[in-house]
Amino acid sequence: MIYQSCPNKLTRTDFSIRVFANPMPSSIRRDKAAIRRHEHSLPVKCLLRDQLVTENRAMFDYGCGHGDDLAGLQADGIECHGFDPAFRPNAPKLASPVVNLGFVLNVIEDVNERLETLKEAWLLSEQVLCVAARIIVSDQSGGDVEYGDGVLTRIGTFQKFFTQAELRQYLEETLGQECFPAAPGVYYIFRDEELKSAYLASKYRRRIAAPRKRIAEVRYEEHREILDSLIEAITELGRLPESDEFADADPVIAVFGSLKRAFALIRRVTSEDDWEIVRKQRSEDLLVYLALANFGKRPKFSDLSRKFQRDVKAFYNSYKNACEQADQLMFLAGDPDEIDAACKRSTIGRLCPSSLWIHESVRDQLEPLLRIYEGCARAYIGSVEDANLIKLHRFSGKVSYLACPDFESEPHPITTETTKVWLRTLRVGFYETESRTNPPLLDRKDQMLDVEDERRAKFERLTKQEFKHGLLHEGEDFLTRAVWEGNLQMLGFEHRGHRLLKSSHKRSKLEVSLPKRCPKHGVGKRIGGAVYVHREYEEVLGKALAAAKAKLPRGFDYTVVKHNEMNGNFSFIHCPDFDTAEEPSAGDYAVVKSDGTIKLRAALLDPYIYHHKWLFVAEDYNGFSIAESRKRSVAWMSLDGVDKSRIGSASYWQKEVVPRLSHSLGEEWVRSDEVRKRLKLTSCELAHMRDAGKLPFKKQGNTYFYQVNNSNGSA
Repeated sequence: MIYQSCPNKLTRTDFSIRVFANPMPSSIRRDKAAIRRHEHSLPVKCLLRDQLVTENRAMFDYGCGHGDDLAGLQADGIECHGFDPAFRPNAPKLASPVVNLGFVLNVIEDVNERLETLKEAWLLSEQVLCVAARIIVSDQSGGDVEYGDGVLTRIGTFQKFFTQAELRQYLEETLGQECFPAAPGVYYIFRDEELKSAYLASKYRRRIAAPRKRIAEVRYEEHREILDSLIEAITELGRLPESDEFADADPVIAVFGSLKRAFALIRRVTSEDDWEIVRKQRSEDLLVYLALANFGKRPKFSDLSRKFQRDVKAFYNSYKNACEQADQLMFLAGDPDEIDAACKRSTIGRLCPSSLWIHESVRDQLEPLLRIYEGCARAYIGSVEDANLIKLHRFSGKVSYLACPDFESEPHPITTETTKVWLRTLRVGFYETESRTNPPLLDRKDQMLDVEDERRAKFERLTKQEFKHGLLHEGEDFLTRAVWEGNLQMLGFEHRGHRLLKSSHKRSKLEVSLPKRCPKHGVGKRIGGAVYVHREYEEVLGKALAAAKAKLPRGFDYTVVKHNEMNGNFSFIHCPDFDTAEEPSAGDYAVVKSDGTIKLRAALLDPYIYHHKWLFVAEDYNGFSIAESRKRSVAWMSLDGVDKSRIGSASYWQKEVVPRLSHSLGEEWVRSDEVRKRLKLTSCELAHMRDAGKLPFKKQGNTYFYQVNNSNGSA
């Protein structure tokens, strides 16, 4: 954490904030920590969102500052009161169903007073205490940054910062109660067990649409009102309600004799299969709840509400059986292979090479394993405000929550903020991503939504257009803004809202002038004052080459020879992928200077790559197709916006140029199973071809992708 408390002093580990190495000044102005608000504070937003503060459940704001939260709640007809030592010192401290201690612990410099304040707030809470504090999380540079709303650090104020884990530990050790995260830096501590059970269940309980009536039935129409009420109750429970769970039980029983007989009529006019789906979904909700209850202390069966006890018996016969199934799912959630398989079979979400992206609205429609995987992150940090997208990392045990404010309005929006949770280490990172110069743009937004979502049709039309015109391909990750702009310009399209139209801007056709082989030798590529040739044609470099080769270590393997005509040096460069890669990479190399000295160099981490490799050889070379290599040169030289000062870098080339070339050449990246099917290979044969450099491939996460040509399907 930033500050560490010691007797009568504070020390810290991050020097971006003032350090008091001496006793704390006596003139600390806590009142300066209170800020004016134009909307509810984060903890109050959470309480309203989770329906813990309602017109029927009052709130006491302990440390209410200027009282802006109180004014907003009172305007909405919610009873609330508050106390603040600076602004409402004479207000009574009232016991209340809900007590909010929002951003108070941060500003109390005295350790004992901080402790007593927390305990007093807990004593005042009749049902639930909400505690919020400023926390720090990691940023992309590896340092720590502040997170959450509340006060700003000013001269004369004290601020204590927690990590998410430290805040939870502090609350649980002080109060001896289990805490439940509502948002980063916000925790609930329940005194009312029934309210706690209802809150936890609601977090993992999805909305389910009632089955539709399929056939007409006279008796059903006669009693539609009470039967529709029963349909609603069964849909909510996933099972037949007991009489005390259904307000209209008496009139239904009076007409049909029992709820069971009434439900038999309902099944006749709807569908038996639809009700089985409802039952399955509600039983899954219960499993998810029980699995994630392991993050704290799973309740005993006797501690469950009567409703939950009935759910357990109806769906799983016994609590032991339900818990065993929940534990099995939790165990599988820690297996990357299981998560990867679940992501690949998910019918919801945009599947990327290493992740599955979904809209927040469909989170509860995932299969139970993925709901638990995501739920583990939410059980640690709570709900992330403004995050409307969720990224499930398929291999690395991470879940990211992303804010995408333009998701609906932009055809290819960007994310502006990311909160990432490392499930294996329980580390939290926060990243501001809006200012990136060349961010990835989201595509296939329709896949992130539910099939019934009214926005999906518009998004889906655009996706189909982009696939049709070669702007999207299966198996690829999100493309950067520069790649999108280049592809649109190259193919002559532009976006107008969520429509793809032929561009109204005329683009002059770029004349490509290919380079020529070195005129002096008839072969080789000239770069500056040096000539590069393949070793099969090295004799053109003259007698000096033999003397330089004699200096090489025994067994040194090389593919390309570079002759610097300015100083007479020779470089012998190993290029293991010269024949198989479109742009081969420079590996280890040896430099033999004109004075006979030699230096051995290792390949760069971001290797240098060679373009126009057909220049290195003559027309009679058989290692690769000279004609295809020339086409490759024409293709990339025809692209606009390529930074030729950076094309020698493999990382720049792969990220910014290759995706655009893949579109222009009709190439796609496909998975191993598809390549095996097309080429009729076994897994072992495919691995041997890959290792031998006979197939262009890339690895993303634990998955291999191979490049194929769409025109003939060949790899």
